[in-house]
Amino acid sequence: MNSNTFRDENDAARLRSASIKRFSLFSDVNLDFSPGINVFIGRNGCGKSHLLKLLYTLVRESGDMPGNGSALESEKFENRLAKKLAGVFRPEGDHIGRLVQRKIGRGTAEVRAVFSNGNDCGFTLSTLDKIGAAVGNAGKVNEAVFLPSREVLSIFEGFIAAYAKRELSFDETYNDRCMALSANQLRGKREEMLNLLAKPLEKEIRGKVALEGGRFYVRGGDGSIEAHLLSEGWRKLAALAQLIINGTLTRNGFLFWDEPEANLNPKMVVQLSDTLMRLASQGVQIFVASHDYLLTTRLSLASEYPGAIPEEYRCPVKFFSFVRKGSNEKGVSVSSGSKLADLHDNPILAEYAALYDYEGDLFTKSQRSR
Repeated sequence: MNSNTFRDENDAARLRSASIKRFSLFSDVNLDFSPGINVFIGRNGCGKSHLLKLLYTLVRESGDMPGNGSALESEKFENRLAKKLAGVFRPEGDHIGRLVQRKIGRGTAEVRAVFSNGNDCGFTLSTLDKIGAAVGNAGKVNEAVFLPSREVLSIFEGFIAAYAKRELSFDETYNDRCMALSANQLRGKREEMLNLLAKPLEKEIRGKVALEGGRFYVRGGDGSIEAHLLSEGWRKLAALAQLIINGTLTRNGFLFWDEPEANLNPKMVVQLSDTLMRLASQGVQIFVASHDYLLTTRLSLASEYPGAIPEEYRCPVKFFSFVRKGSNEKGVSVSSGSKLADLHDNPILAEYAALYDYEGDLFTKSQRSR
């Protein structure tokens, strides 16, 4: 791995930190991110998906704001940001003020993020749907990709046209993903490197991904198979391979993935963790929300023993644990660390430990009943 891969670079921005007040479940949190892989864990309903969508919206809308920072350009940015928040979160009636933490009376959310180049972005959001104090010139920001937990290869055909007509109830991240998948595969100097990144995924799905006539296929030893005839796990890996070989997931880009392990068997989860580390080592900043023991533990071990793993897998990893506050308080608290053992609360490990104890209790009871 190039020793400069994770150096803060002037020509491309990475998310360095974020502060969030009264947005969704976040009363007041400050987060410092890894330039490599960032893993969000926590029980359902702790705001992990909302944070992924918020960060995705900030990154996607904040790069290279045109103009000279005039009031008119700021107003255009605020309008664009409001539209994206409505599309990504899909609040009732597109009332983005519903994203402000609920309480009696009116309120205002505050969101700020700082990039590796020192630039920042953010906004305030009132319960009256008003975006204000918007700052969006983060500098050069490369492609940002959001992958929902549900794959889209099987619904890709005709999706973009139907979405444009407002015929579908999916949030905008699905449309963004379909647009990214539709890009042509890259050719030239970068093609060889991207093919190497995608090769393990193609081996797992037994073929190469092809887009023809508005439909995706996997072509290999089993012939040319329509994507919707493949298992959902294979479709997820096929989509990831497509985003790699068409250059969407590129150096200094961003990947936001909600529950990447969904519908993957353990062997595929291992392949997924290796691919995420390879992408991060090539300069993609990654944010994932996960409930999976195998995925999170493999990433934690890579962080604990960097010298013992292949060089192409080495990348900085950081974990964040989201915990709902007590019944008398609103919001969540967040702890973080470079490995799972650093976290104050790990519900994944806690349930596996409880399962071990449960098995022990059953064994003990069975012995007594003899």
